[in-house]
Amino acid sequence: MSARISILVANPTARTGKAERAISRAMEGLASAGLEPEFFATLPEGKTVAGLADRIEREDVARVVYLGGDGTFAESAKGIILARERSGVDVPLAMLPMGTANDQGRSFGISAGPRALEQNIKTIAGGCEQWMDVGRIEAIDDDGEVIRSDLWFDNCGFGLSARILAQRNRDRELVAKVPLVKQLYRDKLVYAGAAVSQMVKSVVGGPTGSLFSCEVTVDGEVLEWVGLTDLVVNGTILYGGEWIFVEDSRADDGKFEVLPFRSHADWVMSAISRHKKNPVTNDDLEVVGLSGREFRRGQSIELRMFRPNFGPEIPSQIDGEEFVSAQHYRVENLFHHLRIIVPEDPHWI
Repeated sequence: MSARISILVANPTARTGKAERAISRAMEGLASAGLEPEFFATLPEGKTVAGLADRIEREDVARVVYLGGDGTFAESAKGIILARERSGVDVPLAMLPMGTANDQGRSFGISAGPRALEQNIKTIAGGCEQWMDVGRIEAIDDDGEVIRSDLWFDNCGFGLSARILAQRNRDRELVAKVPLVKQLYRDKLVYAGAAVSQMVKSVVGGPTGSLFSCEVTVDGEVLEWVGLTDLVVNGTILYGGEWIFVEDSRADDGKFEVLPFRSHADWVMSAISRHKKNPVTNDDLEVVGLSGREFRRGQSIELRMFRPNFGPEIPSQIDGEEFVSAQHYRVENLFHHLRIIVPEDPHWI
């Protein structure tokens, strides 16, 4: 059987149903490009991954196209990987991103939003493929047993940024219950409000209350980082769609970058100096006697977290979704684990 069909994965109820218009335009555009689209609606209760894998295993699918944010990207990618692991059927993932950060797309030159649909469909029709590394994270309990394992595609983080994310999710649930506020107080404002709330709480709570330490093992090298507000393991060159912490980071080199953040001031300085449009490079910093951001790069990463007595739990996140809080994690780079469709000259934007 010849594989021709393009499976378009999207959530038709996202953003109060406005996704329906984008889905309709995407289906029309894919059909006009001769890509034979078939719609696959995301499923509730975490059933999307298995359902998509079942559909791929019918062996008539040429590609999966996701339309949406980071969550839809992750579910689509996991469905592709599950189908390959179960039956050996492998297809590439194409991108029609609609999310705010869009780290995966922007890292390869793919813009987000309805205005980018036409160009992104041309990219899909071009069929240029590239490998992408995938992260696997395991949370481990005090007995050394794995209590949860998952895949990630952008970054995983521990500390303040994950706490802000959790607060954002709580706030978003409350906002969704108030119709007028729901229209005015959307994702970016919700996130900003949560960020301010958590930073104020951490400052009021004292200089050490929310800090933690971490024993980090990267490909056998053991380091101890103390006084952290955050720890980030990054897989794409862009973080949050806007920042480049490591200029030579690649999504297909079999390595992740591990970055410590030691204060709110550290975050603020990084937000300014590491913005993708900032013309200052690491070489420029060295000329004036300043070092670039501290990081380690590796394939196998082990993290042991330590918090102060009576300090709060150290929260964690993967690709913008809350993950289980633990004191011990293993992170592995799965080299060339996902094929993606990219522009002919892929580069970050």
